[in-house]
Amino acid sequence: MNDSELVTRVRTLVETMYGGYIGGDRGAIDALLDPDLTMFDSASPALISGMDELNAVRAARGTDSDDSQEARTETALTAGRFTARRIGDVISATWWLRIDAVDANGKPVIPEVVRNSAVLVDTAGPLRIVQLHEGVVQHFGGPEIAGLPNV
Repeated sequence: MNDSELVTRVRTLVETMYGGYIGGDRGAIDALLDPDLTMFDSASPALISGMDELNAVRAARGTDSDDSQEARTETALTAGRFTARRIGDVISATWWLRIDAVDANGKPVIPEVVRNSAVLVDTAGPLRIVQLHEGVVQHFGGPEIAGLPNV
């Protein structure tokens, strides 16, 4: 399979995953994750190992104990600038993500921009993510970072 075909498959996986996130469909997301996933999630400084730890981070999102997060609603996730290449039995992929949101008054805020890298396995079914690293480059509300790619 050539790189452009891999990019198409990774894009499909990522768009399905983010569509599940925005639509509140955790099952659509989890079907794309390996049960032994490792992940650096933008909502947690610790390495997440496995689905139990991921579900604990998910449960803590948006709780009253999260003082650093202002009230906002994510309205769109747009991924772009994909790369993908096969390295032995795995696929290494990268992409950028822009997360649009509105504040508690419905006013748009400066979007969050995240760079992502992932390791995927190509099983008999869909691609599955075994390792994911999310790195926030621009936080909600700014300041705006010059020179970021347009996503």
